Amino acid sequence: MEKKNTRKLAVTAMLAAICLILGLTPVGYIPIPPVEITLMCIPVIVGTMMEGLRVGLLLGFTFGLTSFLQIFIKPMPFSTLLFSLSPLKTIVLVFIPRLLIPVTTWYTYKWISGKKPGTLRQAVSTGIGALIGSLTNTVFFLGVLYFIFQAEVDVLADAFGTTADGLAAAIASVGAINGLPEAAVAVVFCTPIVVALKKMYANKKEIGA
Repeated sequence: MEKKNTRKLAVTAMLAAICLILGLTPVGYIPIPPVEITLMCIPVIVGTMMEGLRVGLLLGFTFGLTSFLQIFIKPMPFSTLLFSLSPLKTIVLVFIPRLLIPVTTWYTYKWISGKKPGTLRQAVSTGIGALIGSLTNTVFFLGVLYFIFQAEVDVLADAFGTTADGLAAAIASVGAINGLPEAAVAVVFCTPIVVALKKMYANKKEIGA
């Protein structure tokens, strides 16, 4: 038990550090106006599958924190606009979708993998969990953006280069263009990482390491 707790603490600290490095450098966020493609889902998804929902929520919070800090460290016109419209709504926007990533990832992964998954089932459950987790970030970020900024819909529509009537379609288009590549990257990276780590931990457990 002590070894397991030490490992969990080490893995959590390492992935949180990766979140901070990705989030506070250009590596984690690729700007494609008016939003950004993010690679930040990857450590959140890996941490959730490896160490459970609590660790995932901590990493999701770290993801949200870096998103919030980006407003001040590397301000983009769109994020600056949202913060000027409503700081409180912006805080909700950057944290809620990030905290939902580990929730959907964990329950999808556990539901598909079962209690004693084989290698193939492990890979499938990891891939689908990563897909759902990444899409959760995209869908809820853009969905929350659309609904909580309804009072400022004209300003928001102008930022997307459309009208208030066309805003939903414009947001959906951005979601498809940005979200699908993000989800593909999450599946490609998370699947081999999680499968390899799970196998390594299982081998260590068998030999009592």
